[in-house]
Amino acid sequence: MRIDRRYFFLNTFFAFLNIVSTQQRVKCGAGNFQCQNGDCIASELLCDGEANCKDQSDETQSECSKPQLVCSPYAFRCNYGACIDGDLTCNGIRNCIDNSDETLAACSGSLHNTTTSVECSINQFKCDNGQCIDSIKLCDGNVDCKDRSDETSSICGSLNCDPFLFRCYYGACIDGDLKCNGILNCADGSDEDIRLCSNTTTTTTTTIPFIPPSRNTTSAPSPWTPPQSNRCLVPPQPANGKRQLHKSQCQTQENCDVQQGVQLYSGAYLVYTCNSGYKISGSADVFCGPEGKWLNIPFCSEIRCKSLASASTNAKCTYNGQWTICESPVLPGTMATLNCRNSYREDTLFLSRQRSEVTCNERGQWEPEPLQCIPVCGVITPNAKPLIVHGNAANISLFPWHATIYETKSPDGPKEFICGATIIKENFLITAAHCVFDETNNRVNDPKRYYIATGNIFRDYDYSEHDSRFVKKAKVKNIYVNCNYLGLEGNYAWDIALLEIDVPFVFSALLLPACLDQSFIESGQGVVAGFGRTAFGSSSFILQSVTLPYVPLNQCKSVGNTVQSEKFITIDKFCAGYTNGTSVCDGDSGGGLVFQTGNLWFLRGIVSIGLGETLSGGIRSCNSHSYSLYTRISSHISWIQDITFKLETSKPIPSCRSSNSYTLA
Repeated sequence: MRIDRRYFFLNTFFAFLNIVSTQQRVKCGAGNFQCQNGDCIASELLCDGEANCKDQSDETQSECSKPQLVCSPYAFRCNYGACIDGDLTCNGIRNCIDNSDETLAACSGSLHNTTTSVECSINQFKCDNGQCIDSIKLCDGNVDCKDRSDETSSICGSLNCDPFLFRCYYGACIDGDLKCNGILNCADGSDEDIRLCSNTTTTTTTTIPFIPPSRNTTSAPSPWTPPQSNRCLVPPQPANGKRQLHKSQCQTQENCDVQQGVQLYSGAYLVYTCNSGYKISGSADVFCGPEGKWLNIPFCSEIRCKSLASASTNAKCTYNGQWTICESPVLPGTMATLNCRNSYREDTLFLSRQRSEVTCNERGQWEPEPLQCIPVCGVITPNAKPLIVHGNAANISLFPWHATIYETKSPDGPKEFICGATIIKENFLITAAHCVFDETNNRVNDPKRYYIATGNIFRDYDYSEHDSRFVKKAKVKNIYVNCNYLGLEGNYAWDIALLEIDVPFVFSALLLPACLDQSFIESGQGVVAGFGRTAFGSSSFILQSVTLPYVPLNQCKSVGNTVQSEKFITIDKFCAGYTNGTSVCDGDSGGGLVFQTGNLWFLRGIVSIGLGETLSGGIRSCNSHSYSLYTRISSHISWIQDITFKLETSKPIPSCRSSNSYTLA
């Protein structure tokens, strides 16, 4: 079941999150929340226990512990502050993103199984789950019953509070000095109501001392009214479902029917269910907000399993013995047969749990777990021609992972070639950080300035002779640079950047990723492609490639024996190349140096800087008679895997202000 927004009100104005970026943030508008990555979600999805932002920034303690967020008395508050349905605790399902709803003492089962028959003493209150608590703890703002039954409007609504006390919206009494202190002291958080706390003075109208009621009282609770609240009109019944008033507000202690158009006070709680074959889209539980509006009314959608056909996977489906379309969600009972497309292979890491023949079950889930296909990496097409100074014209089939980066100064401006890059996943490429970094302002450039082309043997982005069958283009969506990178100031250590593109590539024989692994072989020859400066001094118009040998560190230092050069040989660098005029040069930066192991090609280095490079007027120049330095991939493999994993699993990427691991543009 999808979890809900159980609170009486929520202030929907949020300041823009402060992350390291030059990208202009888009204002999400009223009623929406802006994720840390810039995405917009509806404000009612904030702090509901489920990550709706891809970076999970809607489910953080900093957002969910704000006093504006108030949980209903029928809700459970996660440890980090989110509000979920109180009935969802201890159900074996993680409904709080931190799993705090499943780590309660009651979740062991001992309370539910053994305390229901326990009789409480005369000075104790018996919770709905059978737990006994001291009577003085009843309706004090603190939840003492594991099932929260000591802090509800049905129990506390008839109470009157001493003039020096503050009365919570649901009826509990707390110390008047605790009101508007930035801490939630009422179980529903009403002591921090933004409307209440924006006033400088408050008045109390009750004069009768607080006396906790007996649980066996026969008098009906007197009604209570939250200040300055409007009533909600009961909405019509949902299509293919039903809505009822929550049992806590019904005399029968069971969910009860309520007629459309009836007026209910703020905090009223409706429960939605769907007919067989349908499921709730949104929250199953809806509250009347302080402005007389229902928060997040759900609807019933037909239960279907997601499509299994993708760029990596072929799928054939049948329903009731008849062929049916697999490219869209399918009905329960549909059977699918799967196999990997060309340039993809079965993911052997999880092969023992995955099957090529699966069925859509009644819950809208495929079972068993469907086959997963991953890209083939590091494979080149045979029958290719030979190998930027003194390099040879390259056949693109030899470098299916090579990509070219272009920069534009304006949306409609020309796209100028700047660097190379290497494809490692359908939507991720690796390049040098200095290709996308503003040295003057010490920050990552706006990703909107960058474009990617692959399969191109000609340099210019809009060249008319590009073969559209092979040349694929994309826009850069996000840029990730390690926070330790400081450019020239840091001697170009950590010169690595991860580019995320807007639309994933579809792999083929001429478009494949290079392989990555943890190892580094300190010998052999690698190959790099690029459009860098040729022996004639200009950037090559046709893709060039060159074979370069690995150079031991001591030999590298002996050639660049000046302090000015040696400082760039940082811990994450290695040397490769010749001193005879054959080397990588300006424009080759960011390109991948790949080494062959067996039949596969592995990305081992990223073109960073040349030891002979000099700075003239702030412009780097290249000395083709010196070795070049490459950022060692094996030094950063954990960083690469961490970022890609977080993005693929919708986990948050911390900014440099909260971590020393990432810069995000």
